[in-house]
Amino acid sequence: MARFAYQFWLLCGCAMVAVAPARAQPATLSGGFDLIELRTGRGDDVFLWDATFSLGDATDQAMLVTQGGGALGNQIDEVQARLFYGHSVGNTTFLVGVRKDFKPHPRDIHAIIGVQGTVGTRFNWESYAFLSDKGRLTGEGQIIYQLPVTQRLYLEPRVAAGWSAQSSAAEATRSGFTEGEATLRLRYRLTPKINAYAGVVHERLLAGTRRLARAQGEALHSTMGVIGFGFSL
Repeated sequence: MARFAYQFWLLCGCAMVAVAPARAQPATLSGGFDLIELRTGRGDDVFLWDATFSLGDATDQAMLVTQGGGALGNQIDEVQARLFYGHSVGNTTFLVGVRKDFKPHPRDIHAIIGVQGTVGTRFNWESYAFLSDKGRLTGEGQIIYQLPVTQRLYLEPRVAAGWSAQSSAAEATRSGFTEGEATLRLRYRLTPKINAYAGVVHERLLAGTRRLARAQGEALHSTMGVIGFGFSL
């Protein structure tokens, strides 16, 4: 059943991504790098990025998301790409697509369904569910708020959480919520399309995954300083 569901969403996602640009008249390219940052604290410094590019119109879009990172000075140990078809209704965009993990699991492919939304001009939210080719169901969600301080300076708090429908010994996770992250960035607009920021990020394991890590003597949480920049097309 899991294999059938995975193949179904894979075919739907690829088909919709393929036709989206043809339906979008006129199609425009938008997006950019939301995060290019260095996180530093106790232990290794970490570099990461998060970028989204969209081709389409206000209703239908083909979207490419790339995320990754690793310890500074070492090779990148996590690289992921997501390819979506998105259909917008009002302030909400419904997504279907595929995700490919190049590192650390180069053979993992996931089908994705997701939804993104905005409330006013300052509040954004998104949620995704992933079904792997091995039948594992996981997901993540995030909310983002932008609070102006001056015309160019603004605070950006974010809260994110991940979950898993099944326990996984290989991933050292238990079913339920697995991890959470809270960040506060202070961004400054250098130009309308380029910004620089500094802030703090706090990560922690949650629920059963936290109890498992405690029993194994692993770290349960971390707090790091953040510096970075972002830009749009």
